[in-house]
Amino acid sequence: MGDLPTAPALLALARDVLLTELLPLLPQEAHLDARLVANGMAIAEREATVGNEPHAAILRELRRLYSDHPQADPAQNGEVEVETEEFGLLRRFAQDLRSGAFDKSEPHSRRARDILWQLTIVRLRLANPRFLNANGFS
Repeated sequence: MGDLPTAPALLALARDVLLTELLPLLPQEAHLDARLVANGMAIAEREATVGNEPHAAILRELRRLYSDHPQADPAQNGEVEVETEEFGLLRRFAQDLRSGAFDKSEPHSRRARDILWQLTIVRLRLANPRFLNANGFS
């Protein structure tokens, strides 16, 4: 259990102070920068509120997708970059999408489209929920 107020509540408060109290005091040429900071705070607030479950669900789907297609050891390919499992699977998924790897197999193609759709919705819920609401995806 964390302290009160929670991180999302602190971000909301700081964002409100920025937009209602500080923005009017800033020169006009700094307003766009202040709004960009406020939008970043809103995204961080939503991420803190939602937690890791949406990303964990996508990671589970990627693991399932690739369970029958093990990846070669990156060290054998000369790659020395250490990646988290999630980043590595997302990177592989992006490369496979670009190369058309899912175009050949209907079951994998359908699963890849489903994962891509889930990933898109998760990202939009965090970065631009108004777009989803305006288009009937609330």
